[in-house]
Amino acid sequence: MDTGMFIISLVEILTGIFIYNILINNELFSRIKIKTLIAIITSVIYTFSVNVYKSDQLITLVGLLFLIAIMISKLEDKDTIITFIELLVCFIVVLVLELIATFIMHLILGNDDVSLTTYYILITTIMISLVLLLRFTTLGKKIRLSEFLSGYKSINIIILNLFVFFLFIKLLASNDLMDTEIVIQVTVLGLILLGINCYFYIYLYKVLNEKKKSEIKKSFNPLINDLMGKVKANEHEYKNHLNTIWSIAQISSPEEVKSKIKEYISSIVDDSEEFSMLVDVENTIVKAVLYNKGQRAEKLDVKYNYRVNSNLKDISLDNSELTVVLSNLLNNAIEATSIIDKKEIEVDISEDNKSYIINVRNYTEGLKAESLSNIFKMGYSTKGEGRGYGLYNVKQIVEKHKGKIQISLDDDIINIRVIFMK
Repeated sequence: MDTGMFIISLVEILTGIFIYNILINNELFSRIKIKTLIAIITSVIYTFSVNVYKSDQLITLVGLLFLIAIMISKLEDKDTIITFIELLVCFIVVLVLELIATFIMHLILGNDDVSLTTYYILITTIMISLVLLLRFTTLGKKIRLSEFLSGYKSINIIILNLFVFFLFIKLLASNDLMDTEIVIQVTVLGLILLGINCYFYIYLYKVLNEKKKSEIKKSFNPLINDLMGKVKANEHEYKNHLNTIWSIAQISSPEEVKSKIKEYISSIVDDSEEFSMLVDVENTIVKAVLYNKGQRAEKLDVKYNYRVNSNLKDISLDNSELTVVLSNLLNNAIEATSIIDKKEIEVDISEDNKSYIINVRNYTEGLKAESLSNIFKMGYSTKGEGRGYGLYNVKQIVEKHKGKIQISLDDDIINIRVIFMK
């Protein structure tokens, strides 16, 4: 077995895995023992396949990368294709660094003067430096790679394009098929290709982001208009109430004024208490969704209680995702409660030092504890065909943001607790 090839393969794979842990899992040593074992096994397979069995390097590399994606996806309970694309991005970073290092060595030392030892030391140093840079600076935290890839899946074609190009260059360099002049030309070409793709990424991101903002604005307008209409209606009603109170004071006897005004004011407070509580909610999205679902609950004769002790200011969800999570949790609770005798739900939005918490409780009938694990599965519903996608969408968003869902059933009260880390 070629020890040199094994070492450099192991360094490359481990670096790719470290970058994956930082950019995707936000934790350098996430399950690192078993991932290191995966790196060692795949490095051995690659070295034996190329040296002993003379297999095609390109096919072997792509196949082993897909094998790594399968093992990591099973380890982290993720989709294999998504994991494969995420790994491709991380290994593109590794290949670009190798290409730059090779270019520098050829430029300074010349093609014939580069020893394998010098190459290994330089590559290893660069890889370690990159991992440390991503780990101990804010750069790794600012790059939300997983969210970007899942939100803009059309760039996956570009990622595959870049990966194949840089992999092709690596194979040419590793087989001594390029002299110094060709290395310089290919490197320049690669950097141009990288620049074009980066420009396209930015352009695509802006276009899709603007489209998303437009869709969000369009979907929120009815909620916000409804809410503002309620505010204006209440302002008008308050003027009417003041006129009525003044009239009561004018036509009532001194003995009756106090009791009649008190009785009238009590009725005003009871009618407007629910809306008045919403005025104190700072988050416009939360306010709009709570009001909208409150109106729906009222029509279905469902008692609707809520407490908002957090404005979710720095939550990682965008406005559309927050709407999906909150709306579907409330829709599910309202629909489930509207068909039983105990028509009551409770919503609690809060936060602590580490997380934001959305808690929804409602009564239920006939739900068994063993069915709890199914309610977030795609298509699962007790309400007929074509339903059961709301809570599944909630689960997808929670998993995307590395959140948690806790479900419990106690005396016919189901409690769904959604947690997003700060």
